[in-house]
Amino acid sequence: MSMRTESGALIHALRAIMPIADIGILHERPWHSLTFSGAQICLSAQMQDGTWHGDVAALTQMLAEYEFDLPRHIVADIAISRALVAQGAQCLIIDALLLEG
Repeated sequence: MSMRTESGALIHALRAIMPIADIGILHERPWHSLTFSGAQICLSAQMQDGTWHGDVAALTQMLAEYEFDLPRHIVADIAISRALVAQGAQCLIIDALLLEG
């Protein structure tokens, strides 16, 4: 399975959580350990109104506890690494580790 398909499934799941966000891939790369393979994915989530309906800390906590249901993949780690506001839009940088499962 290609990484684009892996990140596409994750983006689809995140759109269900943040429907007002425009979510895109910043970069992704293969990731391997001795026992697992997958991908490190960095995404941006932009909200044009400049605010998320909650705060970033609450979204970070929700992502950490959320049970993602992705075909053949496990979200091993996901976090908001940066939150930026520019020209009235809020941009969240989301880093994720997706493992083949």
